Amino acid sequence: MLISGKIESMKIKKISLDQIFLEDERFRISYYYSLERMILSLKNVGLINPPLVVFRDDHFILVSGWKRVLACREISLSPIPVRVSEEEDELKTFLTAFYEKLALREFDLLEKAEILSKLKKLGEAEDKIVRHFLPLLNIPSTLSHLDMFLSFSRFKPELKRMIAEKNMPFSSVQLLSEFKPGARKLLLPLLLPIGQNKQRELLDDLLNISRKSDIPAEKLLVSKELQDTLKSDSLSPLQKSDKIRLLLKRKRYPSISSMRDSFNSLLRIMGWPKEISVKPSPFFEGEDVSVSFSFKNNEELQRHLHMIKKLSSRKEFSRLLNLD
Repeated sequence: MLISGKIESMKIKKISLDQIFLEDERFRISYYYSLERMILSLKNVGLINPPLVVFRDDHFILVSGWKRVLACREISLSPIPVRVSEEEDELKTFLTAFYEKLALREFDLLEKAEILSKLKKLGEAEDKIVRHFLPLLNIPSTLSHLDMFLSFSRFKPELKRMIAEKNMPFSSVQLLSEFKPGARKLLLPLLLPIGQNKQRELLDDLLNISRKSDIPAEKLLVSKELQDTLKSDSLSPLQKSDKIRLLLKRKRYPSISSMRDSFNSLLRIMGWPKEISVKPSPFFEGEDVSVSFSFKNNEELQRHLHMIKKLSSRKEFSRLLNLD
């Protein structure tokens, strides 16, 4: 498809901001960003690159340049110059902005989802989206990948905002897409306080438990055990998320959790000092136990070594090495 109305031939017109109908987001693909640097640029050099608009239903509709326009509104910079496209075909209009952006920058995960959603809504053939547009967005050319990104575009705005703010990787967003909307809503406060690795761990454990037990994730999330933690006034949001993450880990790996409890219990019985770290092999799959500590001088080193030697003679230490 050739796109008529090339950017360089478009008319430049000055209009006031209130002439742009921002409630119409039919061409918008970006939602979650900071305006701080754009505002700094506008205050120092003004609006150099005019946004692109079309005239529809007695309104100017923004095709591209949302960040610029929102920043102008933030500092009451009006009127502003805009490029006016006379293209009447909605798909061609969208593609004009798409190819312009494609030449200038990389799209993030949520922008890719919005682009694919807009292409489908505006009537682009599904086979062309898979064959032509997915490679342009560095997405494997399969129908399943298209369906997956389309599901991302249907996430609620608050979930999309968290994904953007936390810069969640594709693997974690893919896990999120496997939950129903009700479960995703319940997951939001659990995912917000924690980092990427813990987010993925929590999602993976919850999904695994749900599948193995044949209990919907939403039902698991409203269980008394988890809700008691969420409603606790003595725990911070981060502490609540971490506690629930550990509760889910115990449910998924009950035998490993039991062994870890026994391991920690033996350490407490022995009075193992906190400054000397002792850890079993991952998932208790091996026989190795690692011990680590730091020291500032030879005296401190000898004291730690003496303590380890003393504790290693205890009967509990032998049990520590033979948990099964």
